[in-house]
Amino acid sequence: MKFVKIPSFNFDKMQARPLKYIIIHYTGMKSQKVAIKRLQSKVAKVSTHYLISKRGVTYQMVRDQHVAWHAGKSKWGNDKNLNLNSIGIELVNKGDEKFPFLQIKSLCMLIKYLKNKHKIHKKYVLGHSHIAPGRKADPGIHFPWKKLANQKLSNNH
Repeated sequence: MKFVKIPSFNFDKMQARPLKYIIIHYTGMKSQKVAIKRLQSKVAKVSTHYLISKRGVTYQMVRDQHVAWHAGKSKWGNDKNLNLNSIGIELVNKGDEKFPFLQIKSLCMLIKYLKNKHKIHKKYVLGHSHIAPGRKADPGIHFPWKKLANQKLSNNH
């Protein structure tokens, strides 16, 4: 799979893996340009492995083997600090919008690729809201979990 590379330097080089989770986010920003600027800002101290535009272009900002700063304070089951063993995917979306077809198509292709590459089970494809309940709402009420479940890419959250 090919990606457009736009690097963020907000990551840890340690390879605290194996990868177990894929965490889906929305940017919550007014535009893709603003989101990229924030994900590259040394002051903001946030990043993601992948960003998918509304038109379905997939950008890689942090390499899979590095720890991106996307999950924050997080927990799922007995696992904490999910930055250490997860891949973060940001979808350009203000948070109150429906997700465009091409964006979700690219997301499904990316999830399938990452699941196969890193042997991640579909039950560990989650939203930020699942791992940080009460603190985060993304990917939000408009996210098509059923579509991912129908393609066996995630459980129907």
